[in-house]
Amino acid sequence: MYKVALKEHIRFVISLFRYAFLTFIAFTILSYFKLGYLDVRLAIYLGVQAYLLLITPKLLLYLNYYLTNKNMVVYYDETQKQMRVTDKGRDITFEVVDVKTVTEYKTYPKAENRTTWMPWDDYHYSLVELKNGEKFYFTSLILPNLNLPIDKSKITLKKRFYPATW
Repeated sequence: MYKVALKEHIRFVISLFRYAFLTFIAFTILSYFKLGYLDVRLAIYLGVQAYLLLITPKLLLYLNYYLTNKNMVVYYDETQKQMRVTDKGRDITFEVVDVKTVTEYKTYPKAENRTTWMPWDDYHYSLVELKNGEKFYFTSLILPNLNLPIDKSKITLKKRFYPATW
């Protein structure tokens, strides 16, 4: 069973603190080398500006993914190759052969398996379309890796700088 778990919320909050700490340290060092002395107020001011500039897009993406999958529960039976998705009044069970297409949306570094630079580079989602027309968005909050045994010709990878579902 897969759903948006508490550990995803905790991981997000920890990343916010990590970026705050790294931004403060970077701007403290930068102000020291630029001015020749330590100006903590300037470092905090610039650090807060840079932090908000970097974290706001991550926060918006996190909220976008959370609102997309907050009520979704996914069950996958590997032996029968069946998936059951309950979401917003829907309760659909389908087999892997019923999948028409899977479109994966990832950032360039994530798609190319490179070092990530932006705070939101680890976020990605997949749009799964069934033969009957049903569509599901599986974000990295609910399914970090969508590894269904699907024919590779049905999977398309699309690279984006900012992979929001809107």
